[in-house]
Amino acid sequence: MQAKKLLNIKKLSIEEWLKKRNELGIGGSDVSAIVGTNPFKSAVEVWLDKTGGEVETVDNNAMYWGRELEDKVAQEFAKRRSEELEEEVKVWHENHILQHPEHEFMIADIDRRVVGESALLECKTTVDFNNYWDDNNFPDMYMLQVQHYLAVTGYDKAYLAVLILNKRKFHYYTIERDEELIDLIIENEKDFWYNHVQENVPPEVDGSRASSKLLKKMYPAAEKEKKVDFCKEDLDLIEKRNEYHEVEKKYKKKRKECENKIKNKLQEAERGVYQGEEIVKWKNISSRRMKTKQFRKDHPELYSEYSYQSNYRRLYV
Repeated sequence: MQAKKLLNIKKLSIEEWLKKRNELGIGGSDVSAIVGTNPFKSAVEVWLDKTGGEVETVDNNAMYWGRELEDKVAQEFAKRRSEELEEEVKVWHENHILQHPEHEFMIADIDRRVVGESALLECKTTVDFNNYWDDNNFPDMYMLQVQHYLAVTGYDKAYLAVLILNKRKFHYYTIERDEELIDLIIENEKDFWYNHVQENVPPEVDGSRASSKLLKKMYPAAEKEKKVDFCKEDLDLIEKRNEYHEVEKKYKKKRKECENKIKNKLQEAERGVYQGEEIVKWKNISSRRMKTKQFRKDHPELYSEYSYQSNYRRLYV
Protein backbone atom coordinates (compact mmCIF):
# COMPACT_ATOMS: atom_id res chain seq x y z
CA MET A 1 0.00 0.00 0.00
CA GLN A 2 1.23 3.46 -0.91
CA ALA A 3 1.35 6.44 1.43
CA LYS A 4 -1.39 9.05 1.11
CA LYS A 5 -0.48 12.61 0.12
CA LEU A 6 -1.97 14.42 3.09
CA LEU A 7 -0.95 18.04 2.52
CA ASN A 8 0.92 20.04 -0.10
CA ILE A 9 3.59 22.05 1.74
CA LYS A 10 5.16 23.86 -1.20
CA LYS A 11 3.48 27.21 -0.49
CA LEU A 12 3.45 27.02 3.31
CA SER A 13 5.56 29.39 5.42
CA ILE A 14 8.03 27.86 7.89
CA GLU A 15 5.69 28.71 10.78
CA GLU A 16 2.69 27.11 9.02
CA TRP A 17 4.76 24.04 8.14
CA LEU A 18 5.90 23.54 11.75
CA LYS A 19 2.33 23.99 13.01
CA LYS A 20 0.86 21.50 10.52
CA ARG A 21 3.48 18.86 11.36
CA ASN A 22 2.42 19.01 15.00
CA GLU A 23 -1.32 18.99 14.30
CA LEU A 24 -1.51 16.16 11.77
CA GLY A 25 0.17 13.31 13.65
CA ILE A 26 3.44 11.75 14.77
CA GLY A 27 6.45 12.50 12.56
CA GLY A 28 9.82 10.84 12.19
CA SER A 29 11.61 13.30 14.46
CA ASP A 30 9.12 12.55 17.27
CA VAL A 31 9.78 8.81 17.51
CA SER A 32 13.06 8.84 19.46
CA ALA A 33 11.56 11.26 22.01
CA ILE A 34 8.53 9.01 22.50
CA VAL A 35 10.69 5.93 23.16
CA GLY A 36 13.17 7.89 25.31
CA THR A 37 16.34 7.85 23.17
CA ASN A 38 16.40 11.52 22.11
CA PRO A 39 18.87 13.61 24.15
CA PHE A 40 17.25 16.89 23.02
CA LYS A 41 13.51 16.25 23.35
CA SER A 42 11.24 14.36 25.78
CA ALA A 43 7.95 12.47 25.37
CA VAL A 44 6.22 15.14 27.46
CA GLU A 45 7.38 17.80 25.01
CA VAL A 46 5.99 15.79 22.06
CA TRP A 47 2.70 15.41 23.95
CA LEU A 48 2.54 19.18 24.51
CA ASP A 49 3.25 19.72 20.79
CA LYS A 50 0.40 17.43 19.74
CA THR A 51 -2.16 18.68 22.27
CA GLY A 52 -1.59 22.39 21.75
CA GLY A 53 0.32 22.96 24.98
CA GLU A 54 2.66 25.87 25.53
CA VAL A 55 5.94 24.57 24.17
CA GLU A 56 8.64 26.32 22.18
CA THR A 57 8.44 25.16 18.54
CA VAL A 58 10.39 28.08 17.15
CA ASP A 59 12.62 27.82 14.13
CA ASN A 60 16.10 27.61 15.66
CA ASN A 61 19.54 28.05 14.08
CA ALA A 62 20.17 24.33 13.67
CA MET A 63 16.86 23.90 11.82
CA TYR A 64 17.54 26.98 9.66
CA TRP A 65 21.00 25.87 8.53
CA GLY A 66 19.78 22.31 8.09
CA ARG A 67 17.25 23.56 5.54
CA GLU A 68 19.68 25.99 3.90
CA LEU A 69 22.28 23.24 3.36
CA GLU A 70 19.81 20.45 2.57
CA ASP A 71 20.09 20.99 -1.20
CA LYS A 72 23.89 20.85 -1.01
CA VAL A 73 23.79 17.59 0.95
CA ALA A 74 21.25 16.09 -1.49
CA GLN A 75 23.33 17.17 -4.50
CA GLU A 76 26.52 15.74 -3.02
CA PHE A 77 24.76 12.44 -2.32
CA ALA A 78 23.47 12.23 -5.90
CA LYS A 79 26.95 13.05 -7.26
CA ARG A 80 28.76 10.43 -5.14
CA ARG A 81 26.10 7.78 -5.69
CA SER A 82 26.27 8.39 -9.45
CA GLU A 83 30.06 7.95 -9.39
CA GLU A 84 29.72 4.77 -7.38
CA LEU A 85 27.12 3.21 -9.71
CA GLU A 86 28.62 4.76 -12.87
CA GLU A 87 25.17 5.98 -13.87
CA GLU A 88 23.16 9.12 -13.12
CA VAL A 89 21.26 9.15 -9.84
CA LYS A 90 18.53 11.76 -9.31
CA VAL A 91 16.74 12.81 -6.13
CA TRP A 92 13.47 14.73 -6.14
CA HIS A 93 11.66 16.85 -3.60
CA GLU A 94 8.54 15.35 -2.06
CA ASN A 95 6.36 18.43 -1.62
CA HIS A 96 3.74 16.70 0.49
CA ILE A 97 3.34 15.56 4.06
CA LEU A 98 2.65 11.84 3.64
CA GLN A 99 0.35 9.66 5.72
CA HIS A 100 0.53 5.95 6.51
CA PRO A 101 -2.23 4.13 4.55
CA GLU A 102 -3.43 2.25 7.64
CA HIS A 103 -2.18 4.13 10.73
CA GLU A 104 -3.39 7.67 10.01
CA PHE A 105 -1.53 9.19 12.99
CA MET A 106 1.81 8.32 11.32
CA ILE A 107 3.03 11.07 9.00
CA ALA A 108 6.26 11.65 7.09
CA ASP A 109 7.91 14.80 5.79
CA ILE A 110 10.81 13.26 3.90
CA ASP A 111 13.68 15.28 2.45
CA ARG A 112 13.94 13.56 -0.96
CA ARG A 113 12.87 10.45 -2.83
CA VAL A 114 15.41 8.63 -4.99
CA VAL A 115 14.26 8.37 -8.61
CA GLY A 116 14.06 4.83 -9.97
CA GLU A 117 14.43 3.22 -6.54
CA SER A 118 12.05 2.30 -3.76
CA ALA A 119 14.11 4.56 -1.54
CA LEU A 120 14.18 7.91 0.25
CA LEU A 121 17.00 10.26 1.23
CA GLU A 122 17.31 11.91 4.62
CA CYS A 123 19.78 14.84 4.76
CA LYS A 124 21.58 15.96 7.93
CA THR A 125 23.93 18.81 8.79
CA THR A 126 25.67 18.53 12.14
CA VAL A 127 28.74 19.00 14.29
CA ASP A 128 30.30 15.97 15.96
CA PHE A 129 32.60 16.68 18.89
CA ASN A 130 31.78 13.37 20.58
CA ASN A 131 32.42 11.04 17.62
CA TYR A 132 28.84 9.83 17.31
CA TRP A 133 29.28 9.55 13.53
CA ASP A 134 31.82 7.32 11.80
CA ASP A 135 31.93 5.23 8.63
CA ASN A 136 29.64 2.56 10.10
CA ASN A 137 27.70 4.20 12.93
CA PHE A 138 25.38 7.15 13.52
CA PRO A 139 23.08 8.25 16.42
CA ASP A 140 20.28 5.78 17.19
CA MET A 141 17.56 8.42 16.96
CA TYR A 142 18.13 8.73 13.20
CA MET A 143 17.64 5.00 12.70
CA LEU A 144 14.21 5.34 14.35
CA GLN A 145 13.39 8.40 12.25
CA VAL A 146 14.31 6.68 9.00
CA GLN A 147 12.47 3.43 9.83
CA HIS A 148 9.38 5.52 10.66
CA TYR A 149 9.62 7.08 7.19
CA LEU A 150 10.01 3.66 5.60
CA ALA A 151 6.90 2.50 7.48
CA VAL A 152 4.86 5.44 6.14
CA THR A 153 6.14 5.39 2.56
CA GLY A 154 6.41 1.63 2.11
CA TYR A 155 9.87 2.05 0.58
CA ASP A 156 12.46 -0.73 0.81
CA LYS A 157 15.45 1.35 1.87
CA ALA A 158 16.70 4.76 2.87
CA TYR A 159 19.92 6.70 2.47
CA LEU A 160 21.09 8.91 5.32
CA ALA A 161 23.50 11.60 4.11
CA VAL A 162 25.37 13.81 6.56
CA LEU A 163 27.65 16.83 6.32
CA ILE A 164 29.76 17.07 9.50
CA LEU A 165 30.75 20.72 9.58
CA ASN A 166 33.49 20.73 12.22
CA LYS A 167 35.24 17.77 10.55
CA ARG A 168 34.65 18.98 6.99
CA LYS A 169 33.42 15.51 6.18
CA PHE A 170 30.58 14.10 4.07
CA HIS A 171 29.29 10.55 4.37
CA TYR A 172 26.17 8.57 3.53
CA TYR A 173 24.72 5.35 4.91
CA THR A 174 22.44 2.77 3.32
CA ILE A 175 19.65 1.64 5.65
CA GLU A 176 17.51 -1.37 4.76
CA ARG A 177 13.89 -1.66 5.83
CA ASP A 178 13.63 -3.48 9.19
CA GLU A 179 10.13 -4.94 9.66
CA GLU A 180 10.75 -6.00 13.26
CA LEU A 181 11.87 -2.52 14.27
CA ILE A 182 9.00 -0.95 12.31
CA ASP A 183 6.48 -3.11 14.21
CA LEU A 184 7.96 -1.90 17.52
CA ILE A 185 7.84 1.72 16.35
CA ILE A 186 4.19 1.39 15.33
CA GLU A 187 3.32 -0.25 18.66
CA ASN A 188 4.95 2.59 20.65
CA GLU A 189 3.45 5.33 18.49
CA LYS A 190 -0.02 3.76 18.62
CA ASP A 191 0.11 3.66 22.43
CA PHE A 192 1.32 7.26 22.59
CA TRP A 193 -1.29 8.56 20.14
CA TYR A 194 -4.40 6.79 21.45
CA ASN A 195 -3.61 6.59 25.17
CA HIS A 196 -1.94 9.96 25.61
CA VAL A 197 -2.68 12.41 22.76
CA GLN A 198 -6.28 11.34 22.06
CA GLU A 199 -7.11 10.88 25.75
CA ASN A 200 -5.27 14.11 26.67
CA VAL A 201 -3.28 12.23 29.31
CA PRO A 202 0.37 13.28 29.62
CA PRO A 203 3.06 10.59 29.63
CA GLU A 204 5.08 10.02 32.78
CA VAL A 205 6.92 13.19 33.78
CA ASP A 206 10.71 13.24 33.59
CA GLY A 207 13.49 15.71 34.25
CA SER A 208 12.92 17.76 31.09
CA ARG A 209 12.03 21.44 31.00
CA ALA A 210 8.78 20.45 29.28
CA SER A 211 7.77 18.34 32.31
CA SER A 212 8.54 21.25 34.65
CA LYS A 213 6.41 23.58 32.52
CA LEU A 214 3.57 21.07 32.45
CA LEU A 215 3.52 20.65 36.24
CA LYS A 216 3.70 24.42 36.74
CA LYS A 217 0.73 24.90 34.40
CA MET A 218 -1.39 22.07 35.89
CA TYR A 219 -0.73 22.89 39.56
CA PRO A 220 0.08 26.62 39.77
CA ALA A 221 -0.92 27.11 43.42
CA ALA A 222 -0.92 24.98 46.58
CA GLU A 223 -4.06 24.57 48.68
CA LYS A 224 -2.92 25.53 52.18
CA GLU A 225 -3.10 22.77 54.77
CA LYS A 226 -4.01 20.14 52.14
CA LYS A 227 -1.97 16.95 52.64
CA VAL A 228 -1.23 13.84 50.57
CA ASP A 229 -0.23 10.54 52.15
CA PHE A 230 3.09 9.24 50.83
CA CYS A 231 3.90 5.54 50.50
CA LYS A 232 7.20 3.65 50.75
CA GLU A 233 7.90 4.15 47.01
CA ASP A 234 7.58 7.91 47.47
CA LEU A 235 10.10 7.82 50.32
CA ASP A 236 12.49 5.92 48.05
CA LEU A 237 12.04 8.66 45.46
CA ILE A 238 12.90 11.34 48.02
CA GLU A 239 15.97 9.39 49.10
CA LYS A 240 17.09 9.08 45.49
CA ARG A 241 16.53 12.81 44.96
CA ASN A 242 18.73 13.59 47.99
CA GLU A 243 21.47 11.31 46.68
CA TYR A 244 21.41 13.05 43.30
CA HIS A 245 21.48 16.41 45.06
CA GLU A 246 24.67 15.46 46.92
CA VAL A 247 26.27 14.18 43.71
CA GLU A 248 25.26 17.40 41.95
CA LYS A 249 26.92 19.53 44.66
CA LYS A 250 30.06 17.41 44.53
CA TYR A 251 30.43 17.62 40.77
CA LYS A 252 29.48 21.28 40.64
CA LYS A 253 32.53 21.93 42.83
CA LYS A 254 34.67 19.67 40.60
CA ARG A 255 33.43 21.49 37.49
CA LYS A 256 34.32 24.83 39.08
CA GLU A 257 37.80 23.53 39.87
CA CYS A 258 38.34 22.57 36.21
CA GLU A 259 37.08 25.97 35.07
CA ASN A 260 39.43 27.81 37.43
CA LYS A 261 42.42 25.80 36.17
CA ILE A 262 41.45 26.63 32.58
CA LYS A 263 41.25 30.33 33.49
CA ASN A 264 44.66 30.11 35.16
CA LYS A 265 46.06 28.62 31.96
CA LEU A 266 44.55 31.41 29.84
CA GLN A 267 45.55 34.25 32.22
CA GLU A 268 45.29 37.46 30.08
CA ALA A 269 44.55 35.54 26.86
CA GLU A 270 40.96 35.59 25.54
CA ARG A 271 41.13 32.31 23.57
CA GLY A 272 42.65 28.88 23.88
CA VAL A 273 43.50 26.79 20.79
CA TYR A 274 44.50 23.19 20.16
CA GLN A 275 46.23 22.29 16.88
CA GLY A 276 45.05 25.59 15.41
CA GLU A 277 41.39 25.07 16.39
CA GLU A 278 39.74 27.35 18.94
CA ILE A 279 38.36 25.33 21.85
CA VAL A 280 37.74 27.81 24.69
CA LYS A 281 37.13 31.52 25.33
CA TRP A 282 37.36 33.67 28.44
CA LYS A 283 35.70 36.81 27.12
CA ASN A 284 35.20 40.31 28.47
CA ILE A 285 31.54 40.94 29.25
CA SER A 286 30.05 44.34 30.13
CA SER A 287 26.51 44.73 31.46
CA ARG A 288 24.50 47.25 33.45
CA ARG A 289 22.47 46.04 36.42
CA MET A 290 19.73 47.68 38.42
CA LYS A 291 20.34 48.55 42.09
CA THR A 292 16.86 47.34 42.97
CA LYS A 293 16.97 47.91 46.74
CA GLN A 294 18.37 51.43 46.37
CA PHE A 295 15.84 52.33 43.64
CA ARG A 296 12.95 51.09 45.80
CA LYS A 297 14.22 53.22 48.69
CA ASP A 298 14.78 56.39 46.62
CA HIS A 299 11.73 56.10 44.30
CA PRO A 300 9.04 53.98 46.01
CA GLU A 301 6.20 55.22 43.74
CA LEU A 302 8.07 54.40 40.52
CA TYR A 303 9.15 51.05 41.92
CA SER A 304 5.55 50.19 42.73
CA GLU A 305 4.37 51.28 39.28
CA TYR A 306 6.92 49.22 37.31
CA SER A 307 7.16 46.09 39.48
CA TYR A 308 4.76 43.15 39.54
CA GLN A 309 3.84 40.25 41.81
CA SER A 310 5.34 36.88 40.83
CA ASN A 311 3.78 33.71 42.23
CA TYR A 312 5.39 30.28 42.04
CA ARG A 313 5.84 27.13 44.08
CA ARG A 314 9.09 25.86 45.60
CA LEU A 315 9.73 22.27 46.63
CA TYR A 316 11.28 21.72 50.07
CA VAL A 317 12.55 18.27 51.05
